[in-house]
Amino acid sequence: MTESTSQFFTAPNEIVPSQLSGDLAKLLNVLRFRLDRLGARTLLPARVAGTTRWYGVAPTPRDGRLFREELQCWFARPLTSGQSTVPRTSPDPIDQLALGLVPDGTVLRVDVQQGWTERVRQNVISLHDVWSLTPDRGVDQPRPVGRILRQFYESLVGDDRAGAEAALDELRSRALINATNMRFLRVELLSSLGTPQELADEPSLQGISLLARPPAVTESLAVAADTLLLDTTTESPNEEELRSAAKQLDVVWPALVTNTHQVTSVATARCYALGQLLVEIPQRHSLRQISEKYPDDPIIAGVLAATSTSTTGTQPELNPFSLYYSGEYEAALELVCIERPERSTAAIALAAAVNLQDSSCAAKALAVVEQLSDSERDSLLDSIVERTFFERLRSLTAHDRVPQDWLDWLSGDWPDRPDLLSEWSRHWSRSADELTAKSDDLAGMLIDALNDVRRPRVRNGIPVFVNWLIAGGIPPSGVALATTIFDVMLSSEPGRSERLAALCLLEGVLEVGCTAGQYREVLNAVGRELTMIGPRDNQWLGQVIDLLLAYTSPCPGERTSLIARAAGVAQSWIDMIDRNDAILLGLLFRGAGVANALPEHEVVSGSEIRPFKSVGVYSLKEDAIRVVTSWIEARWPGVKVKHSSSEVNSKSLVSLVQGVDVMLVQTSHATHAATGAISAAVVDSSRLVLVNGRGATSLMRGLLDWAGGVAM
Repeated sequence: MTESTSQFFTAPNEIVPSQLSGDLAKLLNVLRFRLDRLGARTLLPARVAGTTRWYGVAPTPRDGRLFREELQCWFARPLTSGQSTVPRTSPDPIDQLALGLVPDGTVLRVDVQQGWTERVRQNVISLHDVWSLTPDRGVDQPRPVGRILRQFYESLVGDDRAGAEAALDELRSRALINATNMRFLRVELLSSLGTPQELADEPSLQGISLLARPPAVTESLAVAADTLLLDTTTESPNEEELRSAAKQLDVVWPALVTNTHQVTSVATARCYALGQLLVEIPQRHSLRQISEKYPDDPIIAGVLAATSTSTTGTQPELNPFSLYYSGEYEAALELVCIERPERSTAAIALAAAVNLQDSSCAAKALAVVEQLSDSERDSLLDSIVERTFFERLRSLTAHDRVPQDWLDWLSGDWPDRPDLLSEWSRHWSRSADELTAKSDDLAGMLIDALNDVRRPRVRNGIPVFVNWLIAGGIPPSGVALATTIFDVMLSSEPGRSERLAALCLLEGVLEVGCTAGQYREVLNAVGRELTMIGPRDNQWLGQVIDLLLAYTSPCPGERTSLIARAAGVAQSWIDMIDRNDAILLGLLFRGAGVANALPEHEVVSGSEIRPFKSVGVYSLKEDAIRVVTSWIEARWPGVKVKHSSSEVNSKSLVSLVQGVDVMLVQTSHATHAATGAISAAVVDSSRLVLVNGRGATSLMRGLLDWAGGVAM
């Protein structure tokens, strides 16, 4: 045995290998052998003060990702307290001994609940048997980049931060994406599932605003800046407040929005306006144009008033060179495309497109280069600078081209790169007329593509398609397509992240409404999944039932029948799921009028045994607020529940947060302005509970888990 393994079984670990005999000694030996001789992930036991722990020791990030799934399958509640990742700064001495075994790996820990020690030990044996019988995927069979990016985008849609982090870890460890694009994906992760403060504090993102970057990155940083640096509750900020915010923005994200082509939202417009306070000659003409676009914004109006005495900037001449050097990159590129290209103007087109970092602009610039004569093109690309620009723009396209729409992408031969697809699809129209005209063609093309050689690429791109379809709400003309995608996702051997992503589609379809036939298609897809899911999917099942109950059904009898089937499945899990999960499922089924044997919701009375007197709830879904309020008041009589569904920051929201003992925030339906304000207003961050799931059950589960942690 290695010295490190021997050290693990020293005080305060009460397990002494030499004192074990029989089957226990054999089990420990084979588990230690996996790490010592094979260098493979393994489980190691420890016992402290009468409590048994099992440590999942993973030598590599990939082993860590696999271990998270395995521990969830074999050692979930109520057998254990649930898995947790051991931080490198843990003060626990046994945690440190486990971390010492894998300096570059991951350590996960589960604490065995009283009465389940033998059952957990049997599960350890079963898991080892699975390891022994299942050949490990060799290093010569790594996952392709498209499959990893699929996991990333599925996780974003399904609010699964751990899954998204794991995908980025694999991309980084295998160097599948260059460092700059890794930073852009990190922004996408934190803007979707993190907080504005995390974006500002993330070490790897320092100086990112000084890079040429995609519009989506600029928009994400601008939204975070809007939340962190601007008090949007002030109706008319004075010049001093505006200049102070501009200086802070210049420190955190310098040169974030410096040109009008970067203004794509109210947040980017505000950042551009604030930046004008710090330049010697503000662009009054541009400020007036932006003010006309956002006439009611107090920040932009305040900047316009503060620069009213400044000298008006001169308008650039209408030639590619002057437009480029004045920062009007988009106008410079458009002018080059109109004129007959020359070597010098082609160089301007490349430089402008690199600054724009937009796939459609990249295709235009590359088309300009293609129009040059052979000698001019060779001369241009002989320059290291222009050659670098050329290669960077090609990386944003597929051999100088981009798909025109989803039909083009589904039918054509495009690279398996969901990150590029995400950038391309930003420019694709989603109007009601186009969806109505193309819905049947899209559905048919998708089904065909999933049954031929296009399947891997198309399946990897479905999460991006889902995100495009649900952005801003599914239009009525897109419901038929959304129900088809929902059916396809649940019929293609879905994993956890795919099921979570499918929840977004389900919610979008129910929110906008659907026909009886489309509703039956949804119910049938869920019904087929009931035969496939297991106890670890109980929370997903709860959210599905929650959503079905939250919206009016065109087929109430069939919905009740499906929920009754789901109740029967859930009852078979009683001994394998956490008691709180069982209680919540019981609440849902009883609310639907379905009899079940799941445990009743207990009543906790007496202020001395509850860790709070008031609860705040933030969600954009008022029905979820109503249901969870009734559950909280039934479980904790006398507790006052305050709530908000405001989409923006406000003084009343800040007052609510500061006036409650614990604040629940449903982040799957929250805007950065609101969540950022809530995070800033909370005095004690330990009393802020971020809930990623959907429906009232996710909010109630978050409160129960928080209350249980406080009670311990």
